[in-house]
Amino acid sequence: MQWLTSLNRLANTVIDSLWQANCPLCKRPADRILCKDCDRQIAACQSPKFLQKDYPISPELPLYSWGIYDGALKRAIATCKYNNHPEIMEAISEKIADTWKRSPNTKEFIQQHKKISVIPIPLHANKLKSRGFNQAEILARRFCDLTALPCHPQALQRVKDTKAQMQTKSIKEREQNLSHAFTVPLSHRTSQTNPRSVILLDDIYTTGATIHEAITTLANSNLIVRAVIVLSRPQFKN
Repeated sequence: MQWLTSLNRLANTVIDSLWQANCPLCKRPADRILCKDCDRQIAACQSPKFLQKDYPISPELPLYSWGIYDGALKRAIATCKYNNHPEIMEAISEKIADTWKRSPNTKEFIQQHKKISVIPIPLHANKLKSRGFNQAEILARRFCDLTALPCHPQALQRVKDTKAQMQTKSIKEREQNLSHAFTVPLSHRTSQTNPRSVILLDDIYTTGATIHEAITTLANSNLIVRAVIVLSRPQFKN
């Protein structure tokens, strides 16, 4: 009956190969969401420093950026958003969570802000319907699953269907594009005597206009942003 054992083994191999998912970036078989080669290429895009030492938002408000918006990471973000592969954000979010937990800056931050929750930058309903998912929310939910931080994706809503910031031509146009773009639902607003600390999370930090508008909107409802975490940020040359 050795032939039967060999036949069963061959059948199991065929079944496993049929059910094995392909990497969304290169279409080769992958044991997890990404194949080892694509995962390695994305890992190579990690920023030398998680905490951005130039403090682009303000000296009092830390920006944590996991990676450099270039190469494999840039392609991964584009594939996720425009080729309908939200699972890519789940895979990369694990890297952000791991870096967050290991960072010495994080330990000090958590000691200062023990009761803190995470809010992702939202998409307008029209864009959400078109895309089918909000990549920042996927990042935030998985990040919070792995760090045990509360996630509140409904605490901030985008009520203005803005055009992409890259389509604007000046600082003034970017500001006008995002003016009054967000709102905080009544159920998430809090009193001046009981402000809540939050972390904003997004996929890309470029000019910071979106983040600044979100910070202002949240502050008006006494939700105080203590830090911003992004998946990536362009590397600017001196």
